[in-house]
Amino acid sequence: MKKFLFLFLILIFSNNVLAETTWITKKNSKTSKVKTLEQMYIDGLLSRSECIKAKKKILKSQSIPGCKKIEPEEDTTVTYIAKKKKKKKEEKKVVKKKEKKKEEKKVAKKKVEKYVPEETQEDNIKPNIEIASTVTFKDAEYLLEGKVTDKGGSEKFYLFYQKGKSKKKLVKLENGKFKIERFSIDNEEIKLIAIDEYQNETTKVVKVIIAMDEETEVAEIYDKPEPIIKARKDNKRVAIIIGVETYEKLPNIKALYANNDAEAFKNFANRSLGISKSNIKILIDSKARRLDAVETLKLWLPKKITPNQSELFVFFSGHGYPSEDKGLHLIPQDGDPRLLEESALSHKYIINQIKKTKPKSVTMFLDACYSGQSRTDEVLVAGLKPIVIVATNNEDVPPNFNIFSSSEGSQVSATIKEAEHGIFSYYLMKGLEGEADLDKDRQITNNELYVYLQKSISQEAFTQNRQQDPILTSENPDQILMRY
Repeated sequence: MKKFLFLFLILIFSNNVLAETTWITKKNSKTSKVKTLEQMYIDGLLSRSECIKAKKKILKSQSIPGCKKIEPEEDTTVTYIAKKKKKKKEEKKVVKKKEKKKEEKKVAKKKVEKYVPEETQEDNIKPNIEIASTVTFKDAEYLLEGKVTDKGGSEKFYLFYQKGKSKKKLVKLENGKFKIERFSIDNEEIKLIAIDEYQNETTKVVKVIIAMDEETEVAEIYDKPEPIIKARKDNKRVAIIIGVETYEKLPNIKALYANNDAEAFKNFANRSLGISKSNIKILIDSKARRLDAVETLKLWLPKKITPNQSELFVFFSGHGYPSEDKGLHLIPQDGDPRLLEESALSHKYIINQIKKTKPKSVTMFLDACYSGQSRTDEVLVAGLKPIVIVATNNEDVPPNFNIFSSSEGSQVSATIKEAEHGIFSYYLMKGLEGEADLDKDRQITNNELYVYLQKSISQEAFTQNRQQDPILTSENPDQILMRY
């Protein structure tokens, strides 16, 4: 019985202890939660009203003391959720900054190739003309010498000279050095213009003083040939004009004034012979190469000739050369007398090409000589067109061809330095000015022109102590060359 009573008392005590322990645990849990709420309020994660509401739910009491005051004061309207969002945003920013720094490091590690701009050469330096501003000569015939240099990036430069308002003339340069042959009985000014490939230009005016001695003979003055007579236009007239003064294969041998001859005759062909400009083909120096002449004869001429109606005029001023078995040849700008058949144009070839177009008539004016004793291309007399060796003029000529040659086969075709023309070319143009109209009937025939040339050229050559007699090969002496 006592034992049973003892066990019962133990059971009651145990239940009381358990109940008290549970209550204490619960009480401690509520206290812990309340402290947590108050701490969140202090940290600013809960507002005061949110803190009080939460404490009421935990303690189940209507009268709950307010939450402790936050030290230091902050905006108590900020909610726990808002603070949490703000914290997350700040964390994201930190993450992004770290990622950006990593990317920057990666980019920095990449090898960056340097940009090297392409080099472009630009030359702004003008060429320099080395010659005195004033030069004095004791003779009317003088040589102007100087040099052109260029310290810029230009590989090529060019020199022109101009007298008054006349047309500019290109001057040949050899290693920058130049020589200009002039004739003047009076003082004059020569304008030199140097231009490089970048269009930088230098101009220099050289004053030339002619101080001749009293004993010096004054040279004869020659009028410049001018086509003062204007003939009626004839669209069935065609002209090919060729002038070659400097030669690619013969750099030291010039056909003096050949370019002047061709340029001047072009004006006579247009005005005095009545040939329209569109029917005139002119080839001068670098444009008078063999292929240029061949293209003119084979491609250009057939388009201009009306068979059995057109009248063709051919003018050539330059070097001629004979062959032992192929007859006479005209030398183009790139021609070589040592390779005549390959590089020159024989009379026979020219005549055959023209015959194919079937013109009504052909008149040729050839200011070239084929005379002398040498095959060495040597200049025999200063101022004469120099390629000279023995030749004959008895080539076959078609009946509708009229060929005026500047000299006989044993003679040299000379020049007039004062006039800056070949003797033949000068008097040919003077004749077309009207001086060859011997009977004054306002027209000039083949025979009239030949008689005038024969007299004028032989007299001029005599003043130079030599002989030069022109030749006419024609079956039509009465054919009319020009009417006015």
